[in-house]
Amino acid sequence: MLHSALQETTPTDWAGLTTENHLYNIFAIDIQKASDLITMIHQVNNGMDLDTYLSQFPTAYFDSDEDFRWMLQGNSRKNLPLIRAEINDVAVVPTDKPGIANTRFTLVFPENYFSVTDLIVGEKNERYPIRIVSEPVFAGSEVRYECELFTNDSDLFVPYEELVYGKRFSKEWNPTERTLSSKGGTVNYTSPFSMINSFTYTRMEDTRPGNMIGKPVSFSWKVGGKTYTTWMQYADYEFETQFRESISRGLMFATSNKNPDGTYTQKGPSGYEIRQGAGIKQQMDSTNVAHYNAFDIQWLTEMMLDMSVNKLSRDERSFVLRTGEWGMYQFSEALEDYTALYTPLLVQQRVEWLGENMLEYRGQFLSFKGPQGIDVKLSHEPMCDDPIRNKIFHPDGGLASSREYFILDMGTSNGAPNIQKCAPRNFTPIRSLIPGLRSDPMAPDLKGGFRIAAHPIDGYQIIRMEIFGSKVTDPTRTARMVPSVLADVGVVY
Repeated sequence: MLHSALQETTPTDWAGLTTENHLYNIFAIDIQKASDLITMIHQVNNGMDLDTYLSQFPTAYFDSDEDFRWMLQGNSRKNLPLIRAEINDVAVVPTDKPGIANTRFTLVFPENYFSVTDLIVGEKNERYPIRIVSEPVFAGSEVRYECELFTNDSDLFVPYEELVYGKRFSKEWNPTERTLSSKGGTVNYTSPFSMINSFTYTRMEDTRPGNMIGKPVSFSWKVGGKTYTTWMQYADYEFETQFRESISRGLMFATSNKNPDGTYTQKGPSGYEIRQGAGIKQQMDSTNVAHYNAFDIQWLTEMMLDMSVNKLSRDERSFVLRTGEWGMYQFSEALEDYTALYTPLLVQQRVEWLGENMLEYRGQFLSFKGPQGIDVKLSHEPMCDDPIRNKIFHPDGGLASSREYFILDMGTSNGAPNIQKCAPRNFTPIRSLIPGLRSDPMAPDLKGGFRIAAHPIDGYQIIRMEIFGSKVTDPTRTARMVPSVLADVGVVY
């Protein structure tokens, strides 16, 4: 494919063994160029990738490469959905008046959470306070509580519509008698629960002929201000870049292949099982996934507030949204629309008079401080803009994935980062070189002119191996905002 009328040749892609002929075939040797710098058409310098972002936080280390676990503790306070209400063991009907004139009635719940003497309320709270008057009775998976209205109004009863299936009830307190009281309410507990994930092994390798060592090429390229001019340097650069990108993709997008019984079906060439753990996205998708058609700041603020109330104090409500370049543009445009409601046109920082009949408009919104302590900042996620992996376009322009927002950072969980890279404690990432006949570019000659060779082939092999995993300690402290065009794309849970 030609990218410009000035383009002389088309790029050729290949994988695996690279020989001298490859370089001649792609015009990389002995061809004069107008510039000696390669323009990496398919590579855009997008800044901080996910691996670098997560490296800001401490890695969670585990003692082995077996499945790793962590514990979560739920809240002991909760409300329960009603299964049904009964009078004399018969389900109430619209004409009944449960609780009138201090008569008893029964509430049936799915678990044993309330206790005798508890004062409980439904969705209208203090309008119909209900006291549990006897110990719970267990009937299969149901728990039955005998109740009375706690009121001085003998005409009061609980309306039928407040006792239908799914109405939620919560505990208030335990009123007790003034003289010789003998019974009080009980404490509620909730057990911690275990989360489990697996490590993923990944490996890449590259074989290079001996006659490619030090082979100069007519182009050069710059990385980090340093100029490189040999094929081996270019091969090393591509190898490391592609290996790192593959790990970032795995950290985010890997899906667990563990069977319900804990086994693994897939096997590698060795005949042993291949294990793959759940990436960050799969761990996040159990909670706080919102799909949107039109993005606006008020909707974003309400979502942030919903995630904050009763979870984060007002000084902890700082959110980092990782998104693609179209998402950053969309965020800025939404803030433009929002601020247009009260910002005058000629703000010196945004609009400047250049003289004569010319104005200059500038600036892009990258953060937002909203009500109730909401503080939102944007961070670029290069994988959202990857046109190779992401193939669906948004009707308003650009890749649909570029308009997806990930909230990965909502503070800590028990003092540790909520999202972490994980690794076995005693494992060091492997970068091995297997030398051939004249093909160890790292080793000096031994006495007598001998060199060490691991095999007789005139070529050397480089192998990279990594064991990686990720841990979303508390998925409720993360969120994804996904364009509706991607609603049915991805893993189904």
